Amino acid sequence: MLGYLSIRNLALIDNITIEFGDGLNILTGETGAGKSIIIDAVGLILGERADKDMIQTGKDFAQIEGVFYLKKPEKVIPFLEQYDIPVQEDGSLLLTRHLSRSGRSICRINGQTVALSVLKELGQKLVDIHGQHQHQSLLNPDYHIEILDRLGGELIAGCKHKVSSLYTRWRTILNDIDMISRSERDSERMKDLLSYQINEIENARLKPGEDDELIQERALLQNSEKINQVINEAYDILYSGSDNGMAVFDQVAIVKERLTQIFSLNDTFAEISHVIDNIYYQIEDVIDKVRSCRDSFDYNPGRLDEIESRLLLINSLKRKYGDTIEEILELQERLKNELLSIETRQDRLEELTRQEKEIYSQLVEACTELSHKRRATAKMFEQRVVEQLNQLGMEKTLFQVSISTPDDKTDYASFITSLGFDKIEFIISPNPGEPLKPLAKIISGGEMSRVMLAFKTVLAGIDDIPVLIFDEIDVGISGRIASVVGEKMSSLSQSHQVICVTHLPQIAVMADTHYKIEKQIEESRTRTTVNLLDEKGRQKEIANLIGGSEISEIGLEHAQELIDMAKGMKEAIN
Repeated sequence: MLGYLSIRNLALIDNITIEFGDGLNILTGETGAGKSIIIDAVGLILGERADKDMIQTGKDFAQIEGVFYLKKPEKVIPFLEQYDIPVQEDGSLLLTRHLSRSGRSICRINGQTVALSVLKELGQKLVDIHGQHQHQSLLNPDYHIEILDRLGGELIAGCKHKVSSLYTRWRTILNDIDMISRSERDSERMKDLLSYQINEIENARLKPGEDDELIQERALLQNSEKINQVINEAYDILYSGSDNGMAVFDQVAIVKERLTQIFSLNDTFAEISHVIDNIYYQIEDVIDKVRSCRDSFDYNPGRLDEIESRLLLINSLKRKYGDTIEEILELQERLKNELLSIETRQDRLEELTRQEKEIYSQLVEACTELSHKRRATAKMFEQRVVEQLNQLGMEKTLFQVSISTPDDKTDYASFITSLGFDKIEFIISPNPGEPLKPLAKIISGGEMSRVMLAFKTVLAGIDDIPVLIFDEIDVGISGRIASVVGEKMSSLSQSHQVICVTHLPQIAVMADTHYKIEKQIEESRTRTTVNLLDEKGRQKEIANLIGGSEISEIGLEHAQELIDMAKGMKEAIN
């Protein structure tokens, strides 16, 4: 509820504070006394646009503060946390609007400065103002589908949840299909490229370290003549001997034999003999290896050509696929995996396409079911609103819930959202002969307020906007209809805090809290004051509303009679 409203330097208001109560709060006063200023002030703390001309003449600023007490703070706390706005432990909410002559407007929520758009977004969760040129949630067609669905209760909730769930799955599948399809356009070219690369590497039959071995073999073949000469010379020197002398092996054998004759004479001779024996056997091993190299070495010019060709192929692959054979073979495995992914992607696309058709069919069926339930709820809603309008003196008013559904099934996909495929808007014709139009096209403020009262009465159980303000609701009504309006407001105030500006005693007598707005002239300046009325003050104000400024005893008695009757009606409502 709106607990306190403080206004400074706004139009005719110097500095006033209004403490609103639970239930029905009535504001009365003469035309021009300043009632509209108070409603405008509420609008300002709800984020309405401001004009610096609203600042009182001679003052540099105007400031409005409103304190709300939240019975269900959990509905607002997520919003506050979204903007890092501090949450009060007692559930109170302080909204502040500061206007300056410079045109600047400072908005605060619980002391934290916020953008005007943030203040307005929060205000829409707290208050509905019903009067001409005021913001009203029911005038927003985007809100109508939510109203109808909430009115349908569990009948619609389960089906709506099913639609939302299916829609999420459907959109996810469509996104996956789109992503695969976009990559699929290049997939054939990519498949050809990958297949070519894989085959090129596979056909080469590379082996790790092969290039090093080939380079080494090539070096041997390129130096074959020198190698052959050196090996033969080494063999001759070591074993065969030559014209120049005895072979090394034979000479060592002689030394070995001679030393056997003296090695037993002392340790030195024995040590030398032992070393010569080792040399002898080592030379023998070397001769065997040199002989093997000489006998096995075969210079083949054709093999050198093969090696050069093989190394040329390997280096060509290195330039394309990696610096080493190991890197090329690793790339080959990655290319195979990528090719496999592309080949299975088509299978995945076919499976997703099958799933999309299945989910889409289920979604259309669920949307159709939801649409049928909405139409059933709409009929009930139309009847109840028309009944309320009849009771409010708008017997000729036509009201419909317009539900537009795509006719052609091929168009369903472009219409479907998480809420189904219905477009819903409330349309009305207040006067005979006029076509049905959107609610926002209603011109009369009085008609607007009564229509909104009818809606709020029907929606009282599901409407979660806690504070309702009605301005100009009594335009064009009197007598019995005024009494009906008063009763409905009192009934509505059982579930909402209601603030109403009125000139009619039949409405004013239903007040739980009654304020009188007066205009006073002090020192040649006109100022607005606000007074909370006690029982006697209420009796006098009701009499004033009945008979004008001249209040008679009969008028006071009549006023008291209306107050007593109102108490009885309120007790019956409770």
